[in-house]
Amino acid sequence: MKQTMIVLAAATAVALVPATSAAARPVKDKTLTENALYEAGALPTSACPEKPIKKLDPKSARSYLNGVLTCLNRTWAGEFKAAGLKWSTPRVVYATKAPARFCGAKWKDWGTYYCEATRTMEIVLNKDFLEDPDDLFLFFLMASLYGEHVQNLTGMHRAVNKLPYGSKAEYAEQNRRYYLQNICLASTFVASVWKSLRRGREDWDDMLFYMRDWAGKNTGSRKSLTYWAGQGFATGDPASCNTWTVPSAKVA
Repeated sequence: MKQTMIVLAAATAVALVPATSAAARPVKDKTLTENALYEAGALPTSACPEKPIKKLDPKSARSYLNGVLTCLNRTWAGEFKAAGLKWSTPRVVYATKAPARFCGAKWKDWGTYYCEATRTMEIVLNKDFLEDPDDLFLFFLMASLYGEHVQNLTGMHRAVNKLPYGSKAEYAEQNRRYYLQNICLASTFVASVWKSLRRGREDWDDMLFYMRDWAGKNTGSRKSLTYWAGQGFATGDPASCNTWTVPSAKVA
């Protein structure tokens, strides 16, 4: 389970144009670089105690994740209000078997998926997810799916789909910027409720260790993943998750 993270459904889906340059150009879309979300301040500190969860028990897993979802709704709705952005809560669908199709596409080995068009999260509570439910993974999983919802509502998903690019390398970098921002946003939420989780620093360090296995061309290096997760966790502020204005080396 821990070796692969959710596939970001929001990964850009535009046709690849002929390569003109291997160098990534600066991102100029202000929806990405100067989004109002960055001006709202740190997420307010709040309590989000985890509900009991049993190994290989989908029912208790749903209860656990719904508890996290309630906290996410409260926290991000308040942040959007502070930013002057329009808010709506996402829909969540749980299943114990993968659907044949979701969001207009054939379901692959995703585990979870966020559909931007319908603002719906699909979570398949299979054996891999529930084999070791006592760590922070499920908590972070829900926070990361929610981060996609945040990126969608702020217009970032639409904006990244419109970004020009001249090479496969530049396209991959844009995907990494989007994915790493999501990891950072999820981490800001974890930071905002951390004291109420009654967990030690070793739990967060374990989470960072899991992230090393999510490294890839479209998700970032191990160094970049842990850097952006660390940024969000250290600040609790979405402003620290602006991956769109940093040098390419920061999103390698």
